[in-house]
Amino acid sequence: MDRKALIAIVLSTILIIAYQILFLKPPEGPPPGADSAAGVAETAIGPGGETAPAAEAAPETAAAADSPAQPVAGMEEEEGPGRIVPVLTPLFEIDLDSRGAAVRAIRLRRFEGLGGNAVALLDSSAPPALGLVVETRGGEVDLRRSIFSVDRDEVRLGPGDEETAVVFEKTHPSGISVRRVYRFRADSYRVDVEQTITAAEPAPRLYSYRLLWEPGIAFTEEGRAEETREMAAVTALATKTVRDQAGKVKEGETTLRTGGVRFAALKNKYFAIALITGEEKGPDVRIRRIPGEDRVSLDLEIASSDAAHDEARIGLFAGPLEMSVLRKEGVGLDGMVDLGWSWIRPISQLTLSAMKFLYRWVPNYGVVIFLVSLITKLLFYRLTSKSLKSMKDMQRIQVQVTALREKYKSDAQRLNKETMALYKREGVNPLSGCLPMLLQMPVFIALYQVLQRTIALRKAPFVLWIDDLSRPDVLATLPISLPFLGAHLSLLPLLMGVSMIFQQKMTTVDPRQKAMIYLMPILFTGLFYRLPSGLVLYWLVNNVLSIGQQYLLNRGEAKGNGRGGAPASGGEEGTNNNTIGKKATGRGREGAPRTKESK
Repeated sequence: MDRKALIAIVLSTILIIAYQILFLKPPEGPPPGADSAAGVAETAIGPGGETAPAAEAAPETAAAADSPAQPVAGMEEEEGPGRIVPVLTPLFEIDLDSRGAAVRAIRLRRFEGLGGNAVALLDSSAPPALGLVVETRGGEVDLRRSIFSVDRDEVRLGPGDEETAVVFEKTHPSGISVRRVYRFRADSYRVDVEQTITAAEPAPRLYSYRLLWEPGIAFTEEGRAEETREMAAVTALATKTVRDQAGKVKEGETTLRTGGVRFAALKNKYFAIALITGEEKGPDVRIRRIPGEDRVSLDLEIASSDAAHDEARIGLFAGPLEMSVLRKEGVGLDGMVDLGWSWIRPISQLTLSAMKFLYRWVPNYGVVIFLVSLITKLLFYRLTSKSLKSMKDMQRIQVQVTALREKYKSDAQRLNKETMALYKREGVNPLSGCLPMLLQMPVFIALYQVLQRTIALRKAPFVLWIDDLSRPDVLATLPISLPFLGAHLSLLPLLMGVSMIFQQKMTTVDPRQKAMIYLMPILFTGLFYRLPSGLVLYWLVNNVLSIGQQYLLNRGEAKGNGRGGAPASGGEEGTNNNTIGKKATGRGREGAPRTKESK
């Protein structure tokens, strides 16, 4: 085994082990006693979607952010259960609670969740969401446990029904009065929340108020480890969108986001809950880790515009991370969907649009992935053919290159000169094998981003046992758990590995690289074993098409050699001396009919 093969093996092994450690295990919680909020991992997403350090992110310490104001004298908690007001629309079910005028549950009717039920973004067993705490000059007025009056028992909207409102009202013993109105539309995942706070004499003057979304967003997928990596708080500032991964926010500390907040959202892999302000100044946003969990909560702190009266309108979005749905809101919610770097995003969006277009005609995303693979292979056919031919030519003269390295190992300048002369004489361009592949990389990266994150593949079946292209395919469950592979038998990655073996055999010429024929497929099989089956299917189809292309290329070369005699260079015959060149010429004369000129 030569030095290059050994290096490739070592690097591939490191890659697969690092992948298993970093991506196939849920992030561990921070160690007790973590002392600095400056270590909170923050990623900023620019206008095009690129990631960069968040300069405006100013995490504050828990002591500074969470020291509560003193409650207003005479305020006591109101005991007793609240009254649940169910709201049913064609898109979702929302339970409102008269205790705190809060949101108790959110279920999306068009998406299947755990246990075959509707996807639950907020479960009734979790703490209430959108609680209200008013900061006055005399202290804090907490209305999260206050019982509000409500004007409806339930709301049911069908397709085409007009907008309907649910009104909550409360006058607190402190003199603070609150009126909150939820407005629902049948065709929208957005709920408009209008809120009025009045501080009539002798109530203390208003200073600010906080809207608290304490329960975060629920897990909705079976693959908990994979979804944990996607759990995040996303804040749209005036100039960029910032993402805080839940697993990296330290417990007991608070991250502060300021600077023209347009919306603040909580997301998992496929769904999101967003509080939309749409204002230039916007509120301050505080993000906290939910104790003992890989999820975060957030709250909006809004400064009161008047000491006696304040009105605000907040948009509550609760729905899928689907580009067409997010773009309807017009505030940049589509920035929550991670489709790669800014220069990759346009290609990813074009790829996603193409897949949806094909799905209109072929309503099976497995077949769509096959068609996308075929189309990309046809688009890059000529480039790939040049790349494959160049790599084969490089392998064919590898013996000569090795001989030159041995001969001129102490003279780097002469080695470089002789090597370039060899390339020129044999008609080989060492860069022509890499350049076509580099040109295709943006498309491959874009396809990876789309297949990994698009909600279109969620619960999308293909054939037979492949019933969810967003998850690894499971052909059978093993009685034991195997290292790296787990307890599930997935067939697609194994087929992909077999296809790679055939592909390696067709392209490997140097016998010293024979070990790579089997080693690389094994490593890639382990790497792809827990990836979504849609992504593995794409790679498998691409391998099969590449095998077909390589077969056609090899057959074309064989026919060419049969018509024109043996190649002038190949194996160990092609060297840089004139003697072998003459032998090759002689063989050419023997294989061709004699002409008058040859006489």
